[in-house]
Amino acid sequence: MQQASGPQGTTLGANTTSGAAGIALGNRVVMRGYVDFVYSSESLADGLSNDKKFNTNSDIDFLFDFSPITAEVHLAMTPSPDKTMNEDFVELEQAFVRYAFNRDFNISFGRQVTSLGFDGDEATDLYTVSNSYFAYGLFTNEHMLSEIYSSYLKEGNSPLIRTSDRTQILTGNDFATVWNSNMPQKIRKNYVDGIRANFNNGRFGLSLGLHDSYWTGDDLNDNIAIDIVASLMIMPGLEARIGYAHQDLEEDDISQFNTWLAYKPENLTLATEFDYFELADQELWDLMLLANYQFSNWFGMTLRYSHEDWENILAGYNLESDRITLAFLFSVTENFAINLEYSHTEYEVGDAEDSADEFYLEGLLSF
Repeated sequence: MQQASGPQGTTLGANTTSGAAGIALGNRVVMRGYVDFVYSSESLADGLSNDKKFNTNSDIDFLFDFSPITAEVHLAMTPSPDKTMNEDFVELEQAFVRYAFNRDFNISFGRQVTSLGFDGDEATDLYTVSNSYFAYGLFTNEHMLSEIYSSYLKEGNSPLIRTSDRTQILTGNDFATVWNSNMPQKIRKNYVDGIRANFNNGRFGLSLGLHDSYWTGDDLNDNIAIDIVASLMIMPGLEARIGYAHQDLEEDDISQFNTWLAYKPENLTLATEFDYFELADQELWDLMLLANYQFSNWFGMTLRYSHEDWENILAGYNLESDRITLAFLFSVTENFAINLEYSHTEYEVGDAEDSADEFYLEGLLSF
């Protein structure tokens, strides 16, 4: 997990490949990665559901330094989503090349992680086990989607109907399938192909990117995606970032405005974040507050609050949620951590109110 510290400069736009920590595989190649094993229990109020499972993920990164040219290749290994299959998946998360014109300016091109958002894209870049926002998990949790839809029906609302070649009244599982086929799978951190111009002089960072897609699959024939992010280290330990991303689509465009402020004096980390999304005919704004304190080399604790207000997410109804998270982080060794998290969410879909409880136990090995 991240350790609280007081960084002297921003990392946005910087060449973080040269001199990176990891296992040296020669003079110019470094390997790093992690193995993440999580037990999770997710339940809704009134005994509607209780979903318990194990989840294992692994990530290996290779960093190449041929200065002024550097490159990175990130591979993610995840189990097959179909338990009847005996094959797992290896995904190319990132693969990019960077050319540094000088110490402050570089251009990177290839497949890279998007820049907007306080949460990192890896398990080792989080201050908790889960990501900050309740709706983030809905894009990958069909079980939770089905139960939220059941809560919606329980209040006497009419079932939703899908009409294409035939009329179909949606059940909980049907709704989850339709949701996942029509919504971007990742509205926050994602891996996209494109080119970026980067500037970093330590105190100020700037990144401007041109991509063929940002949230959903697309190409450069008719549409493009852009993002621009700026960061300022106001004083040592106090960093502010602001960014905007936009993707042209054939029908409705998608855009995101993101800003966050983080203060990291010594063993304390304080952060706040605000997002505003426009996705087709939907709007989403959210707010996050986080406090982390590292009591010793082996123990830290995080308290986090997040609010989401999603308009027109379900047949004209809104989803509003308030989530509180408490996480206990134990560093057994320098490379192995055991982390506990409990999150409680109060949410409302239309007139239907309900709550969700999440418990996570994580074993995280990093190298």
